[in-house]
Amino acid sequence: MTIVLPIKGLRFSDAAGSPAEVIAPPYDVIDSELQQRLFEKSPYNIIRLEYTPSRPGDNHLVNKYTRAAETFRNWLQEGILIREEKPAFYLYEQYFTYNQKKYKRQGFYCGVELSPFEKGRIIPHEETLQQPKKDRRQLLEHCQAQFSPIFGLYKDPEKYVDHQVAHYKKEQKPILNFQDHEGQLHILWAVTDTKLISVIQTFFQNQNIFIADGHHRYETALQYYLDHKDEKHSKEKYGYALMALVNIYDAGLQAFPTHRVIKQSDLHSRDLVEKLQKHFQWEALPAAETQAELLTLLNKKLYNAADAKLRFGLYTPGKKLFLLTLKDLREEEKPFPWLDTVILQELILNNIFGMDEEEIKRGSLLGYIRDEWAAKQKVDQGAAAYVFFLNSSSLEKIIKYAEQGLRMPQKSTYFYPKLVSGLLVLQLGNF
Repeated sequence: MTIVLPIKGLRFSDAAGSPAEVIAPPYDVIDSELQQRLFEKSPYNIIRLEYTPSRPGDNHLVNKYTRAAETFRNWLQEGILIREEKPAFYLYEQYFTYNQKKYKRQGFYCGVELSPFEKGRIIPHEETLQQPKKDRRQLLEHCQAQFSPIFGLYKDPEKYVDHQVAHYKKEQKPILNFQDHEGQLHILWAVTDTKLISVIQTFFQNQNIFIADGHHRYETALQYYLDHKDEKHSKEKYGYALMALVNIYDAGLQAFPTHRVIKQSDLHSRDLVEKLQKHFQWEALPAAETQAELLTLLNKKLYNAADAKLRFGLYTPGKKLFLLTLKDLREEEKPFPWLDTVILQELILNNIFGMDEEEIKRGSLLGYIRDEWAAKQKVDQGAAAYVFFLNSSSLEKIIKYAEQGLRMPQKSTYFYPKLVSGLLVLQLGNF
């Protein structure tokens, strides 16, 4: 049985200023430059809690985690963060534009009971890395709070939950309604009606939740709970995670690929193409001198191909772009599961570049990037050896394999847009 709970969420008060100034992307997409810009953006930006910068001289007694904890305590005392008086489910709508098309993604925030993956209630779909989990563990231990939600998916083809909450959205005033600097609109309602809460809880008892984004945070929260499970009231304090839940059938759920950057390699591009010919047909594509030209080529040749064949784009030094199409494989050669990211890892990263699973996890030779043009520029500037452009993996396939207990390589999907940090905070035990 899957248990979802209303929470007494923490929200920024009016004293913090405009909501657009205090939110931030999730920590795992923030580089050092963006981190500094967010830090300077507002004295109350969530970055000061979620991902505050390190400083020279930091040690085990004074560091970014102790500073985050001190800032968190101060904001609570000063009323910068205010707590909901009654436990609530938080209905959420996020409006955004992609490729000149407008979307609305809707879901709700709540507490979800932490459950080991082997029980099958919470289902992962990607592998995780040790270093991010160590980082999130330190933050959780020092602050005793979760500053950003885990992104979860559930199956509701009849859109039962949407129908149940529709009248509430029409009749009740939202607690947040603002446009951020990216042009996205965020609307949040706090549902404290016990009857409606009970209806939603009953629905989720027979639901599984798939982790779309936030695997590291989930595993960290789960392990933290297991480490404290013998303590008094441990379940009430440590046994739940802040999640934003979205129906897999929601029209605004958009998933995109994350491309692979080979940071360095002694393999000459001529030899690489020769090795790839064993399993791939290849086609040289015209040079792309602008971002628009690159996207047009990839959209035409890779992303929107009419057949179901697996393809990759390959960009090499000398501004050469190739299209790789997988040949028919013998049964013993077929990686399982049959997904783009797995084919790339098994047939190319492992067999050609010699990267085993541990090497890939360390990330010293392999990087991940969402933006095609930025990836191309890394090769042009000599900061990377090659880029493999991936197609979007089928969400239905990923979930089917996840239900079978199979995990994809890390960064197999990129759900756009990312859920922002700073809309809601869960202080442990506040239900």
